[in-house]
Amino acid sequence: MDKRKEEIIEVAIRRFSHYGFSKTTMNEIADDVKITKANLYYYYPDKIALIKDVICSISNTLLAKEQEIVKSYDGDLLGSLFALLDFRAEHMRKHYMLYINENLDWIRDESFTEFIEKIECRDLEVLQSLMNKAVLDGSLKMENVDESTAILRSVIKGLALNHTVRDIICGIPNIDNINKILDSQKKAVNLIFEERIVTNI
Repeated sequence: MDKRKEEIIEVAIRRFSHYGFSKTTMNEIADDVKITKANLYYYYPDKIALIKDVICSISNTLLAKEQEIVKSYDGDLLGSLFALLDFRAEHMRKHYMLYINENLDWIRDESFTEFIEKIECRDLEVLQSLMNKAVLDGSLKMENVDESTAILRSVIKGLALNHTVRDIICGIPNIDNINKILDSQKKAVNLIFEERIVTNI
């Protein structure tokens, strides 16, 4: 990737993470990078294009770490799941404004929706990979890994949304919510896997 483009993305990540998508202008990003607005538009014709690259960059960082966690799986499924949740919470804390802005209507055009869905599919594949490892080593009995993992991911994501919905509506971040999210997600995962309430969905 072009070094200038990388610089623009890094600056945009800092801006968006602090102020959110809506309250950040292309002029401000151009000023931070110390280029003209015309030069910025040479790389990014509109804010949506820049937001896509920002989300792609951040999600790639998240994906790489999650893949490391899955690769290091040693038979402790609950430990690996907790490690994934811990890192996600750390990542969310760093980019919380982006998480709550992800649900805004103004970026929900068809192309953006498809873009987000592709990223979410990659996220699901990581979790499915971990479940497959646990099934193969006998740590977990699960007849339909893909379907069961999709349900598990929906539970995890739903708990996060449950605690952030007020922040999404008002646009004001409350970082304390992340601790509540992590606690509820770990309790749910523990309920499902450790206490064997559901081991074969």
